[in-house]
Amino acid sequence: MEKIKKIFLGLIAYGIFLILLMSFSSYVLALDKDIFFLINRISNPFLDSFFVSITYIGSTLFWILMIILFWMKNNRKISIRLIFALLIDSLLLVFLKWFFIRPRPSARFENIEVLSEDFGPSFPSGHSERVFSSAVIIGSVYKKLRYLLFLLAVLISFSRIYIGVHYPLDSLIGSLNGIMVGYITLLLPTKKFQNRLEKFWKSIK
Repeated sequence: MEKIKKIFLGLIAYGIFLILLMSFSSYVLALDKDIFFLINRISNPFLDSFFVSITYIGSTLFWILMIILFWMKNNRKISIRLIFALLIDSLLLVFLKWFFIRPRPSARFENIEVLSEDFGPSFPSGHSERVFSSAVIIGSVYKKLRYLLFLLAVLISFSRIYIGVHYPLDSLIGSLNGIMVGYITLLLPTKKFQNRLEKFWKSIK
């Protein structure tokens, strides 16, 4: 109970921080725009192909497929925790995106390189959130892969800026959200849900 209380208070403090950051820090938002233009103008054919290819690792569809893959490979614990993380990520993203309603760069600027269309509000980055929460969860089991997973998560988060669909702040906060969701998910009691799902799986096999 004490642990849940600390998490709850931490989330409230974090929410207040985000509101203050997005509402009153004009310097941060101006710097955010400048860094976006700096990254977006790096563009070259090799990097274009590379970042367009890896950015899809952060998509919801990709992680649904990974949940199924881990389940089929009998990594049930990872699969269940990824389900919980995906649900929490989705709820958090819907709330934050429609609370702040920050337009995407392509909706505000014409002279930018946009390599992949995305829709809805920009803040925060859902791809960044999903890959970081997944990196925390998978890395907690495959500890030797932890640094590789986080490197991949950083590259995917960066790709969202490079391809023109997010500002750096979107990716940064999305990444922080993902790390937070990942560690919260590791604290959740998921065993009962896993047992029920395994019983259901056996009944339909």
